[in-house]
Amino acid sequence: MTSAETDPGTAVRTSVVVGASPEHAFDVFTAGLDRWWIRSHHLLPDDLKRVTVEPRAGGAIREESVTGQTCTWGRVLTWDPPGTFVFAWLIGSDWQVPDPDAAGSRVTVTFTPVADGTRVDLVHDRLDAHGAGWEKVRDGVGSDGGWPGLLREYAKTV
Repeated sequence: MTSAETDPGTAVRTSVVVGASPEHAFDVFTAGLDRWWIRSHHLLPDDLKRVTVEPRAGGAIREESVTGQTCTWGRVLTWDPPGTFVFAWLIGSDWQVPDPDAAGSRVTVTFTPVADGTRVDLVHDRLDAHGAGWEKVRDGVGSDGGWPGLLREYAKTV
């Protein structure tokens, strides 16, 4: 079960408990991102082929279309398996392919062992870094089609 809270300020918080070890939960969230990412959530004009995470600080999070076009929409800030994965979210309020030097908000995902497996907490904050219209990003990622829906798909995949 997922829960979500939209901060009236500049953050969205979402969590889910999955029946897996933190190591497996981290691996599915990162290396397995393409397996649970909602296929309609893409920036390039053609259908989504895959979403990948380069497993290191400074690594890119990118999508590739079925026609081979790619774009980077995230940058790994912290890579600390199996406990913490942090990345810059570069997609702005226009929901278009971001410029390489786009300002980014921050997504922090933590994996904490609990009796039933692992609690995965996701905090998407610093949303005001996107400038004018940043509230659209907050409202989008905090909606059922944003992080709460994505974490439901993630939990099914785990």
